[in-house]
Amino acid sequence: MDDARVHEREVKAALRGAPLADPFFASRFSFSPYMACGHGCAYCDGRAERYWVEGEFDRDIVVRTNIADRLDHDLSRLRERAPVSVGSGISDAYQPVEARLGLMRRAAEVLLRHRMPASVLTKSSLVTRDLDLWRGLNAAGGFTLMVSLVFADDATRRIFEPGASTVEDRLAALRAFKDAGCGVGVYAMPLLPWISDTDDELARLLERCRGAGADFVIPAGLTLRPGRQKDFFLERLGAFRPDLVPRYRELYGEDRTSGACRPAYGRELAARFARAVASTGIATQVPHRLYRGRMPLYDELYVLLSHMVGLYEGRGTEAGRLKAALARYRTWLLEQKRDFNRRRSRTQAALEDELRQDFAEGRFGARIANTKLAGFLREVAIERRVFEYTSLRLV
Repeated sequence: MDDARVHEREVKAALRGAPLADPFFASRFSFSPYMACGHGCAYCDGRAERYWVEGEFDRDIVVRTNIADRLDHDLSRLRERAPVSVGSGISDAYQPVEARLGLMRRAAEVLLRHRMPASVLTKSSLVTRDLDLWRGLNAAGGFTLMVSLVFADDATRRIFEPGASTVEDRLAALRAFKDAGCGVGVYAMPLLPWISDTDDELARLLERCRGAGADFVIPAGLTLRPGRQKDFFLERLGAFRPDLVPRYRELYGEDRTSGACRPAYGRELAARFARAVASTGIATQVPHRLYRGRMPLYDELYVLLSHMVGLYEGRGTEAGRLKAALARYRTWLLEQKRDFNRRRSRTQAALEDELRQDFAEGRFGARIANTKLAGFLREVAIERRVFEYTSLRLV
């Protein structure tokens, strides 16, 4: 239901960027057409003071009316071709108000015109309205649908995500995009302690994700920032499961600025999720094949190395040397990016060629102080092999 009060704003720029690619979304740039969100999720940290939104968070929606025009302008000025992530932590590009305003569809048309790789993270099946555009972009540059899903059915979903699409509709959206040839994945976050993060619920959720063809499922626990967000969530929890309120108060009793729970519980959840996902054949990071060739080669290697650290540590493998190599590569890459930004004559293609030449002439191993890893990355960079995240093998 859309009962939002619209607050129109014009923006000077649409795209947000960073020097390094974001391993979490396998992207370099991002934008969102809205602020605040009509999905009204009880756990959303967009309610926290640090993300202050005037009015009622789930009814007073800031609409960036000129987002498509500014996106077109920003994309035309980019010197690198890299994935754009659509969405934000305090908003959803396909929230209910989008059905009548259509800002996201116009933005999708711009992305397709520029053939710019993209991904969308949403809780809404409304994204299927624009399947024609996203299918076209997938063929032209690459597209991945990322669905936020933490409940296996709607009984609990209605309590904590009252304005979001049903579980069945979100799974249907995943299947529709998968059938259209797009990559699809699930961000299972935030998993709610003793509600959606139990072993039984994790198994149910993962089975539903696998049935919908998910290429990956990425988990994260609940954060409760002290203040408005925490107070709002505990009030909603009290109406649903009052017996859990004291347990939540203890678990989040440190009142960390980040909203994180006590570390021991976070480690235990990570271990349980790793056990639950081990037999499913589902990756727990955006797979290499879904960003390979969609971003500059130097960014691709950075994301791959970052993922490898998490993948190996998740299996209990010591990753000290891998972390050290990643740190050295990151330092080198940041230096190259600074020079790239200073000198307009440098191009993405030229920097990629320099990197390939380093592999060909054996300099890359010395740069990261790891000749064995350099040999592995050479197969990725020169022979364009793909690292499979479930088997941990090159294919």
